[in-house]
Amino acid sequence: MNRREFIAAAGWAGLGSSLVLKGATQPSSEILKRSDASWNSLLADCQNQLFDQYLPFWERGGIDEEHGGFMCYLYNDGSVENDRKDIWYQGRGIWVYSNIYNEWDKDPKLLKIAQKARDFMVQHMHRGDGTWQDTVNRFGQSVDTIAIDRSNNIYGALFAAVGLIQYAKATGSEEDLELARLSLKKSVELYEDRTYSGVVAEGVTEKGLRAQGHSFMFIWALPQFLELDRDPWCEALLVEHLDRLANSFWNPEYGISNEILYHDYSRIPSQSVFMVPGHSIEAQWMGMVEARRSGDDEMHERFKNRMRRLIEMSWDYPFEGTCDTGYHVYASDEHPAGPILEMKTMWAQTEVAVGCLLAFEHSRETWAREWFERSWSYLQRTMTTDHGVWRQAVDREGKDLQREGISIYRKGNFHQPRCLLYLMQALRRMKVS
Repeated sequence: MNRREFIAAAGWAGLGSSLVLKGATQPSSEILKRSDASWNSLLADCQNQLFDQYLPFWERGGIDEEHGGFMCYLYNDGSVENDRKDIWYQGRGIWVYSNIYNEWDKDPKLLKIAQKARDFMVQHMHRGDGTWQDTVNRFGQSVDTIAIDRSNNIYGALFAAVGLIQYAKATGSEEDLELARLSLKKSVELYEDRTYSGVVAEGVTEKGLRAQGHSFMFIWALPQFLELDRDPWCEALLVEHLDRLANSFWNPEYGISNEILYHDYSRIPSQSVFMVPGHSIEAQWMGMVEARRSGDDEMHERFKNRMRRLIEMSWDYPFEGTCDTGYHVYASDEHPAGPILEMKTMWAQTEVAVGCLLAFEHSRETWAREWFERSWSYLQRTMTTDHGVWRQAVDREGKDLQREGISIYRKGNFHQPRCLLYLMQALRRMKVS
């Protein structure tokens, strides 16, 4: 049965439309009674949202058919508001289209989109040494005046690398795998330099700071590389950063995961009582997945239980949704203790949904299913749109909210499709098992 036939057979009502209202969840007994048909319906709903809503939106203008690559500043009808191309979104887009091709739908059109974006990115954005230009226009010419300059950190290179890895998996390209390896090695070289300026913290003047986000990017990218090449350097780097997530960024004194540490991975006093819940939840599920892949059951349980704790700590119980902007252990004149709830970003909600379904897939524990259904319902109620691309952020009451420093026209080309793909793949595995 192909994808379209499955949708027709299963329908796509989804769980989200029949789950929770604001501030409420269903009793555990009701959740546990859900039949396999409910999971089948969710799978069909995710497929519909990806193939029949999200992908068609990008074909209206976000994909540069002439030059290749992705333009992410778009009106709701898909037409282009700004033609700049950021390295983050080129690498992410290549990953998305290559991953769909690799894991779900061998449509040559998907691979062609990835190939043209790959060619544009390599030709116009690679500096030749594993580093990448941050932003160009649709023709590949440098753009300097942007709201947020990310050119001094390694995230762009890591997204470029992981996009190339998935593209190499689809095509068998040794050239692209080698370029991904070069980007990974250059990223490590820059990150290990004590003058590295890609991580900053308010009130901290030291350079060479460590970021939880950097470690989980390595945790996410390296297993994909190792599928194709058992490089001992990559294996050692993966072990190192899994340990960093498990033992350095996790702060046992407060039971939170800190975002930024000193270069030697020691705690920064002002940062030790603070976390970014979205990143911290993401870090736990990525650690959980890698621990399971490597066969470390004890570490898998540790990451899973930490993820549950962080979700429960950062949730907005009156209005639903997880906070993103911050969590403070202690109150001050500037902020209360606990989660800052004024803004709920879409990307943070996807981390909760993905993490909880992955936890439920292997544990079948009630809490994981409850929190998945709760987070998925909130995401569907507040983030979905008529044009097919989920909104960036909402306030506590679910109304549109603009993120500081980010254009209202920016459309995300990563967290939404990655969420749908990970849910689809987990549901398919659950059906098989």
